[in-house]
Amino acid sequence: MTEPHQPVRILGFVNHIAPAADIETHIATAFGWGVDVVVAQGTGSDWGPYWLGSGEQVAANQAANVRPYVKAALAHGVPFVFSFGIAGADAHLEACLAQFDALCAAEGWDVSIGVVRSELAKPYLTAALTAGAEVVPASDGAGPAGRLSVADVEAADRIVALIGPEPVMAALERGVDGVITGRALDIGLFMALPMLRGIPPAVAAHAGKLLECGGLALSPGDSGQCIWASLDADGFEVRSPNPAATASVRSLVSHTFYERAHPTLEENPGGCLDLADARYEPTVTGVRCTGARWIERPYTVLLEGAKREGFRAISMLGVREPALLAQVRDWTDAAEKTLRESVRFAGAIDDGRLRVSTRIFGLDGVLGPAEPEKMVTGHEAAVVLDVVAEDRALAEEAAYFGFIRLFIGPYPQRKTTAGNAAAPFMPVVIPVSEVYSFSIYHLLPLTDPVAPFPAAVTRFPRGRDDRREGV
Repeated sequence: MTEPHQPVRILGFVNHIAPAADIETHIATAFGWGVDVVVAQGTGSDWGPYWLGSGEQVAANQAANVRPYVKAALAHGVPFVFSFGIAGADAHLEACLAQFDALCAAEGWDVSIGVVRSELAKPYLTAALTAGAEVVPASDGAGPAGRLSVADVEAADRIVALIGPEPVMAALERGVDGVITGRALDIGLFMALPMLRGIPPAVAAHAGKLLECGGLALSPGDSGQCIWASLDADGFEVRSPNPAATASVRSLVSHTFYERAHPTLEENPGGCLDLADARYEPTVTGVRCTGARWIERPYTVLLEGAKREGFRAISMLGVREPALLAQVRDWTDAAEKTLRESVRFAGAIDDGRLRVSTRIFGLDGVLGPAEPEKMVTGHEAAVVLDVVAEDRALAEEAAYFGFIRLFIGPYPQRKTTAGNAAAPFMPVVIPVSEVYSFSIYHLLPLTDPVAPFPAAVTRFPRGRDDRREGV
């Protein structure tokens, strides 16, 4: 790390969202102001553990999304830093690297990339636990309870770590054209080059917090747009390259609350970002941000591990009959009770091989039993029977049983034996997917933030010969 002399200018965006149609104009505007690094996050756990556990990839061509940004970065001789693959395990990262490889070949690019993988092998974690590492839950009441055990590690299908800025910094120091990682701390991607150039962690982390979701922090917010900032030793200025959007005090302060349990504190690897004294002042061109503090902490990285729980099948019914709507929860409870007590399914429910629940959208579909508004439904409701079983056959059989009990089940004041609930989709039993849970959501202590995540410097396009330069 060096003492800061010149500002560090970042162009940020989100690479798992397709860019706006006019993005190349806005990229050119940002480069007109000056850009030292192009950064985009493309991993997250927003959508739950399914992709991590299954190894499947969201149908978003992240390589195509980064094309205009990589083109500009290469033309101006500045590095780019991306995380790829949403869940960010090796399977997801490799699928994205294959897309990137094809893009490089199509565009005629010959680039040196530091590839940083963040999936952790089970033997590595088992060895750490055996050596006495205390891997504790990330927070009380959120996710799995208790310290991580060897059994937890073995039960998980995949485990990734949210790497901090240090592995990216190590890759950038090797003079690569770009760095591509798997699962990573979003703000860590943005912190890497500024910290290499002597920007204080507080400033780098605060800027990363505002830039991590691209144009979402602007007004109007749109993650298909990009965002720009210039960092110095005391703070940074944020601007919008798109003249139809603005970086306002309100939009930026609002984004500081994004994905954080505490209004002013955010725990990160090696430290806590404290924004209690942060200031946001409008400038002629954007907003100047100062006052962040960085509180040193023991270095830990968050682990995310997913474990298979079963297979999900659902049935959906639409209800508009007034007498049924007035007692819709009693009606679904009765159907569930019949299913649970049936000879065919009672044993599977008792030993945990089958779980059944019903959501009523229009009554309590979002919060379930925690719904504070105790009222009847409106003029219609959607009823979703949710079944999770040890295998697909059992899930579908139980879902059909429950559907039939709802479709023809009696209730007080029923006037006809049919037509009281409608089936909007065929088949009436909809097979969904395998079901996974976050079985690991723990903090792994590290003495060396880089050692578990070494960069493999590789030239793209790959495949014509062995082009790896080192590990």
